[in-house]
Amino acid sequence: MHQLRPIKRVAFEGPVTGRRFYGCPVQENGVNCGVVEWVDGPWPTVLQRCLCKLWEMFHEQNFGRVQDKQKFEKELARLKSEHERELAKLRTENDKLCIEYTKLVDDVSKMFDWQDGRVDKKVYQKQVEEEELEKKKKELEEKAMLEV
Repeated sequence: MHQLRPIKRVAFEGPVTGRRFYGCPVQENGVNCGVVEWVDGPWPTVLQRCLCKLWEMFHEQNFGRVQDKQKFEKELARLKSEHERELAKLRTENDKLCIEYTKLVDDVSKMFDWQDGRVDKKVYQKQVEEEELEKKKKELEEKAMLEV
């Protein structure tokens, strides 16, 4: 058809698996023009049925692997989302602990200043009361946020 010398090939699909043939050398998108001349005679019927069964088993097994991969990918996505949520919780908790730590360091520093007499006792007492008031205010705001 294309006026070119045919090339020898081997079939790898269905009941003709392993049969040699001459085919057109021109291929477009992996498909040739369909001109075929078989080198080998047809396989016995029993062998053809065996080859069909083997290909069927191969496709079945391959389909199972595809399904297993999809299940694995879904499970992996679920675990990743759980991990991200847990990580976000831990970051929030870490931020809160950092704030608490900073407040504790400030309080200890103020206590030492008060003990050393560098701060007037009345000023210190007023600061402590203001901080306690601020803490109670934040707690009430958090409770109100949780109730909503």
